[in-house]
Amino acid sequence: MEQKNENEHLVIKNYSNFLLDLGLNIFFSQEHDLKTQQGKIEKNLKCIQDIDRYVEEWQIKNDFQIILRNNNKSSKILLLLSENNNFINFDQLRKSHIGLLEKMFGSIEQNLDDFIVINIDFMKIKESHLPKIKEILKLYFIISKPKIFIDMCSDDLINYFELDKLSLKFDNFKIPAISDIIKKQSLKRDAWLQLKLLKVSLNEF
Repeated sequence: MEQKNENEHLVIKNYSNFLLDLGLNIFFSQEHDLKTQQGKIEKNLKCIQDIDRYVEEWQIKNDFQIILRNNNKSSKILLLLSENNNFINFDQLRKSHIGLLEKMFGSIEQNLDDFIVINIDFMKIKESHLPKIKEILKLYFIISKPKIFIDMCSDDLINYFELDKLSLKFDNFKIPAISDIIKKQSLKRDAWLQLKLLKVSLNEF
């Protein structure tokens, strides 16, 4: 089997050199290798750290920053955000909007470091990104198996990902997004009501 794979790789390499001699497209081998590498990475995603590494590599290769994560890799509480940002790490995001995110959870005596937090910048997403992001988010849920899901992202984003089809059981709390609260102060009341319900659930957790 190894000999067969080596022969196939040699054929592809020789064919690529043949195209180069003719002055034609030379990207066949590169594209094949990239697909092979991506397939190996996807098959080996066994834990949150593996997904984080995969996301980092994918974003570096494509020169964009759509997904931000905090450092928690084991919590059974997952917080999903969809805030627009130009930050390079989660600490910068958590302190944005006058630290409103931290203040909200601090009001119910909760620390964001105790959650798995994922922020997906919905404004930066192109249509071509959606299938990959959907796959990544699905993996985060399947591997982490959250018991509590805190939804603070846009309705468009959450509807597209169809999380209800994952066959996972978790308590779901829908809290208005930070950016929406800033635009519409009346949402603070809705957010506070949900935070109080969340606190009760966390105390029983």
